[in-house]
Amino acid sequence: MQTNILSQTRKIDLIYRVIRLSALGASLLPMRLGYLLADCGGYVIFLFSARRRCIIGNNIRRMEADERRVQQKVCCVFRNSLKNYFDLTKLSQFRFQNLEGTVTIEGWHHLEKAMTEARGTIIASAHLGNFEVAAQVLATRGIKMAIIVEPYDSTSFLRNIAKLRQRNGCRILPVGMGAMKDGLQILRHGGAVVVVCDRDVQGNGVNIKFFGEETSLPSGAVSLALRTGASIVPVFSVRKPDNRFTIYIEPPLRLVDTGNRNDIVKTNMERLAAIMERYIRQYPEQWVVLEPIWRNQEGKFN
Repeated sequence: MQTNILSQTRKIDLIYRVIRLSALGASLLPMRLGYLLADCGGYVIFLFSARRRCIIGNNIRRMEADERRVQQKVCCVFRNSLKNYFDLTKLSQFRFQNLEGTVTIEGWHHLEKAMTEARGTIIASAHLGNFEVAAQVLATRGIKMAIIVEPYDSTSFLRNIAKLRQRNGCRILPVGMGAMKDGLQILRHGGAVVVVCDRDVQGNGVNIKFFGEETSLPSGAVSLALRTGASIVPVFSVRKPDNRFTIYIEPPLRLVDTGNRNDIVKTNMERLAAIMERYIRQYPEQWVVLEPIWRNQEGKFN
């Protein structure tokens, strides 16, 4: 069993090493050609990554019953993952006018108002669409932010992603106590912190129902808001068929006080999860989570 898991891990790491090598020349490719190659590469990885196909399929089945459509969406997840990676290699080359020209923003006034309240802003998002594009656009509009991410020293692929993000002007905070401490300081100085809320990387989140089934989701966004008084603004980036983007900015999530701190965290995480569900259900093929979200009753991944 352990040998099989190790073999699968090495296989996935090898695939991502190939992707990384391919990305070295991606910055030289025209956008249309780059997206075409990402589409083809995503399909190839879909064919050869049986374990990931199973994981992504299990995630998507929470919102799609037709098995043929499930597999179509799983394939699109692989394709969109590579498109996102291609976008990341190209972002530093975009001029402000060109970047703005590829993006439509809905609800900008919500974030603008939150940033003027001087208590800091928590941008809550999910692994949906391509948040790298949203972060770059928001940065060009004067919003400097730090992104709390999965520890990037675990694989060469994640290290490369971190380098690309930092090159594009985002401060990276690997998830953990250090990230929480830095996040508190940033918020207390009126800055913005991005928290991705749809996957519990550390395994110490809060148990709530997500798409009707209980799982653990990270409570960092709500916990930071309780400690600092910062606003939580849900923001999602969605890729359109022409590879343009729409950034949706929701009204700030006003925390409900239920008296007990644990209940406050759980109640408000449920409200935040409901917002994520609405977007993920509409664009499941862009929900680029490659790891299991739910556990069965025996504590093993489905």
